[in-house]
Amino acid sequence: MEMDSGQYSLWPEYSFDTIPLEFISSIYETFVTPRDGTVYTPGYLVDFILDGILPWRGGEWNLKILDPACGSGIFLVKAFQRLIYRWKQAHPDQRMSSSDLRSLLENNIFGVDDDPHAVRVASFSLYLAMCDEIDPRHYWRQVHFPVLRGRRLVPRDFFSEDTSGIRTQEDAKQYDIVVGNPPWGKNTTQNSPAAQKWARHHGWPTSYGDIGPLFIAKSAALAKPSGRVSLFQPCGALLFNTTARTVREKLFETFRIEEIVNLSALRFILFKKRGPAALVTLRPQPPLPDKLLTYIIPKPSESEGEDGYRIRIDPYDIHELNLQEALHNPIIWSVFMWGGRRDLALLGWLERWPTLAAYKADKKARTRRGIIRGNREKEQKAILERRILTHRDFKDTFMTLDPEDLDLNNDPWTHGAESTDFSAFEPRQLLVKQTWTVEQGRFKAAIIDPPRTGVLCSDSYISIHTEEQNKAILEAACLSYNSIFAVYYLLLCSGRLVSYRPSVNEPELLAVPSPEPSKDLWKGVKTLTDVDQRVKESFGFKEAEWVLVEDMLRYTLPDFKGGLTSPGRLPTRRHCERSGEKPELHAYCTWFLRVLRAGFGENKSVCATIFEEPTAEHLPVRLVAIHLGWTRPTDITVERIKNRELVERLRRVYQLLVGETEQEISFRRVARVFDTLTQEGKHIPTIFIVKPDQARYWSRSIALRDADEVSLEIMRWKKNRRG
Repeated sequence: MEMDSGQYSLWPEYSFDTIPLEFISSIYETFVTPRDGTVYTPGYLVDFILDGILPWRGGEWNLKILDPACGSGIFLVKAFQRLIYRWKQAHPDQRMSSSDLRSLLENNIFGVDDDPHAVRVASFSLYLAMCDEIDPRHYWRQVHFPVLRGRRLVPRDFFSEDTSGIRTQEDAKQYDIVVGNPPWGKNTTQNSPAAQKWARHHGWPTSYGDIGPLFIAKSAALAKPSGRVSLFQPCGALLFNTTARTVREKLFETFRIEEIVNLSALRFILFKKRGPAALVTLRPQPPLPDKLLTYIIPKPSESEGEDGYRIRIDPYDIHELNLQEALHNPIIWSVFMWGGRRDLALLGWLERWPTLAAYKADKKARTRRGIIRGNREKEQKAILERRILTHRDFKDTFMTLDPEDLDLNNDPWTHGAESTDFSAFEPRQLLVKQTWTVEQGRFKAAIIDPPRTGVLCSDSYISIHTEEQNKAILEAACLSYNSIFAVYYLLLCSGRLVSYRPSVNEPELLAVPSPEPSKDLWKGVKTLTDVDQRVKESFGFKEAEWVLVEDMLRYTLPDFKGGLTSPGRLPTRRHCERSGEKPELHAYCTWFLRVLRAGFGENKSVCATIFEEPTAEHLPVRLVAIHLGWTRPTDITVERIKNRELVERLRRVYQLLVGETEQEISFRRVARVFDTLTQEGKHIPTIFIVKPDQARYWSRSIALRDADEVSLEIMRWKKNRRG
């Protein structure tokens, strides 16, 4: 087409909706070197966030939206598209004109970024989004783009107080939504003198110099009291690190935190360069003491999409926390990564047991990490010709290690700041590896025996020393470290493990509880099975408590490390299938009934029915019924499903439970139906439970959790009926 100027133009023939807007972000990410702490967010994750704070079906469209670190503008583009959709729903009889689009873009979309190139890309992306809504025939005759750069998209440091629209006092309480993925990471405040100044002036602490939480604080100041702030944050500096407590308490005491989505389990899928992330959503209002916070921990799915993964959110990944827990229970964030309320209670009970950290504080033990070579600037001849453990793992050791099996150290060089105190390497001595062994799926520790001489070790190990009269302390600790209990404890309590680092640090290892020292503690212990049994007996774990430990090692850890064939992702066995142990659903029902009897009385009549499909036909779900007030010869009965309509209904229920499997992020559900059955003229209250046919949904520990929830629902029902 020839324009009035004589120049030829292709644009009137081109439809801008053929350009995926995420493509613009990917180009920017490819060709622009990111600054420290900056990454660019995949579109499906942006949609997941906006679904929570700006869902498509909302009625309000005249909302002011701010991205405080807009980058290439993907948050603003997708928010703009949703505002357009809402405008159309609110004006069903009107055609949206280019002037309406211009007004919506000019008055409702705001962004800030300290990279002027990012602001240019964001402006271009928003113009494309505007063109996407206009008939291509009218691009050049009707469209007048608003000036965004320098007005609505500002190339400035968000913490600058001299820029209109982002001044803490003058522009306070004007935005309905503040959303985005701002930079964060260790020492990122060093990149922003304005952020340091803002934090000092407004009394906001930082952890490891991380700028992330400061974005929340200033964003909340700019948001309306009825508005919402939803920003990505560093998991470590906010949830897991011990130094994060001050920052966390400040946030929870100042704002009404509604939801935290912990993305640590996805750290190798999302934001690889920055480490584990969390999405924090809040209202800029004081907290309500009785208001619950939702804590969600998505996991990678066994389903593989075009990108090789999908993300699922199971009902067991969603927890409700009260304000006091969020403020004062620092381990709750790591415990709920893989466990639940029963695990939290068990860890509270374990606080009374001895630890090497306590023995160290009482001067009964000395500890030290192994030799760090580092920059090799210090020569220490005192470590020459001493036995040293340098290989990656203990050899074929079980509880003890003969120093004569180790090599002599012929390298005197260590890191320049390395200590000259080697007293922790003297007998009696215990060595503990800081990572678990992949083959055994547990940590490993060994006492140096015979104790003729102490040994050195590499920095993959921790050395603990006690005097001869306290050797039972080391034996108790060694027993604990070699058991599956140590893996269970550290998986729930170690900030490093929940952040998906392969090792734990010295303070975390020293915090593992040990049995009370005893001279006969090792008597009869010859295998790892013996170790686990002795630890179980020494602590006095109840059967239900030990179930939590075993299932963590049987299902949770392998699922975390494994793939499609990990034990928890395999289908459950049927009773007609001959195997060495009872099928998972039988154990599930056994423990479910135990919880009900423990809560409502051993004399209560409860039983269960496990439904199985016709022979050779496996449904994608399993069905169990728990009957209240019904006495039968056996507690658990297996019943074959003969009704074809029920079979087809269960297939349809499965589709409802798994949701839209093509989505990158999806919710999985379980179904619990409270009903009555009529048997021999009696009405039997019954809970029908339908869940996907994967072993992890039917483990014994999940039975405990399901039964706890059902018991609570029954008690609420009884209370309401009496009221």
